[in-house]
Amino acid sequence: MCPLWVDNGGRAMNLTVPDLTIACMIVSCVIAFGLPILLALYFHKKKGEFIPMIVGIAVMFVFVFTLEAAVNQTIFKSTIGETIRNNKVLYAVYGGLMAAVFEECGRWIAYRTILKNRMGNDSNALMYGVGHGGCEAIMIVGFMMLNYITISIMMNKGTIGDTLSQLDSTTLAKMQLAMQTLSTTPSYVFLLSGVERISALMAQVSLSVLVWFAVKFKHKRYFFLALLFHFVMDAGTVLLRSQIESIILVEVFIFVVAAIIVFVAYNVWCHFYLTMTVKK
Repeated sequence: MCPLWVDNGGRAMNLTVPDLTIACMIVSCVIAFGLPILLALYFHKKKGEFIPMIVGIAVMFVFVFTLEAAVNQTIFKSTIGETIRNNKVLYAVYGGLMAAVFEECGRWIAYRTILKNRMGNDSNALMYGVGHGGCEAIMIVGFMMLNYITISIMMNKGTIGDTLSQLDSTTLAKMQLAMQTLSTTPSYVFLLSGVERISALMAQVSLSVLVWFAVKFKHKRYFFLALLFHFVMDAGTVLLRSQIESIILVEVFIFVVAAIIVFVAYNVWCHFYLTMTVKK
């Protein structure tokens, strides 16, 4: 039985979500929750500790979901915020700058304070990155996909009407828009959300490595390099999404930037490893 209800304009709506779309949501959900867990277990076997991972999660909540969110809310309530919001380039630059500053400074502060006695084990940089990036993946994609899957199943079973009847007019309009989006959006778009998290997690772990060695060996250039990489990835993504229609091209950009960050971080790691080996 298909869900049937009336929209705000009095038109009958009969929407379902394709099974392939739900399958893609499930895959992305598994990636968002499963990949951080698998990486944490793998790096733990490489002598990484769980404490840095927990610190990475905490930093994400404090610096991004609390402090950065509060600053953004304050700025966007002002006239300056209105100017930024109405200019695609300014919006991209602002978003990239804020993300880079709050996240990389969060890493720097965590390494210099809470984790200062764990800097001898470089595998902890990987564990921190998994906590930081894994938290982001779960909060941004994992829970969102769980919500989408639940709504989609209710739509297909025809039980969504009971939920809709309990909503106020504003929330109902938002829910109906969400349902139309779920019903009409190509299936692969939901799959790309999970694929993007793979690239993002690669980048987050690698950025954590760069800042780790910046703090450990007092080479600030690696911290500023992490800032630059983070800014380019986030600002470039926002700008591309506002300028081109192809989601795939945006994901290719994210993957390429992430791969470059991984390459640089790997070489930095190898450089310091060889340096320490020679000194021994």
